[in-house]
Amino acid sequence: MHLVFPGLVLVLPVVLLVILLVNLPTLYREEGLPLFPALLAGEACLIGLAVCLYGLYAVVLEPRRNRNRLRRERASSASAPWLRNKQWASKRLTHTKLGKVLFLWLFAINWWAAIWFVAADRGEQILQQSWPLIVLCLVFVLIGVVTLWAAVRNSISWVRFGTTTMFIDTLPGQPGQDFKGYVELGFRPEPKVHTKLQLSAFVRRWTQRIATDGARRMNDRHDEAPFFDYEKRIKSAEIKETGRWFRLPVNLKIPSDAPSSGPRDDGSEVIWKLEILSKSPDGNSFSADFEIPVFDATAVHGIGDADERPTS
Repeated sequence: MHLVFPGLVLVLPVVLLVILLVNLPTLYREEGLPLFPALLAGEACLIGLAVCLYGLYAVVLEPRRNRNRLRRERASSASAPWLRNKQWASKRLTHTKLGKVLFLWLFAINWWAAIWFVAADRGEQILQQSWPLIVLCLVFVLIGVVTLWAAVRNSISWVRFGTTTMFIDTLPGQPGQDFKGYVELGFRPEPKVHTKLQLSAFVRRWTQRIATDGARRMNDRHDEAPFFDYEKRIKSAEIKETGRWFRLPVNLKIPSDAPSSGPRDDGSEVIWKLEILSKSPDGNSFSADFEIPVFDATAVHGIGDADERPTS
């Protein structure tokens, strides 16, 4: 049976929501739709569009982009595969929560706007309804509270810590050798609490699920349990102040049997991730993670250290 475009189930609601959103002013001015229901419908359309567009990205765009990336990487030359990643090639990796903060605030503002429209237009009538309906309304309020709390918490973290940058000294990290670099922090970690470096490796699989009717394909990302996990604690005295930054040293031993980062023949890929966990003196928790390059450069080049190879 012919397979339907995987995102069709989400494209149709997007089209309908856009049509409704565009026609709301006409319904209000010419058809006599009351103001509060019109505003509530507009907020509902915006929330629905946000959910559907995110679903399109997660279900269709991201898996397709990653499958194409893995296909290109498998088909490309084996020479210096770590240079295909622009951040790896520059030896400069960044981590920020700005995207997450913006999404949470947009969702929270629209959610609370919808709650306010309902309360202003139908608040007294809702209070006179049966308790199951009142409980349902309280659930919506609770969702708004949790979303707002998450937005505020992540905003404080973003303002407090900003963008975290990691600089790689050994490109790539090689099996049986030390992976070295440093991380620039915008704060001095709490002296009484050790900063943790957690190095892990796992397999990420991109799979396709076909519905029972055979008419729809869905794409899934699945991260398997880590097959390597190591933690190192850094004392406060090891973190050096350099101007406005605090330099956290990174020196971790890569196991001698470490598989290389990137795609495998079965369509999966190996991810090596370095996570940093710390706490600021004012009690705010800090976390940042980076995907780092681990490759057997000797096997790739046949000789020598990869850092001596040209990067262009």
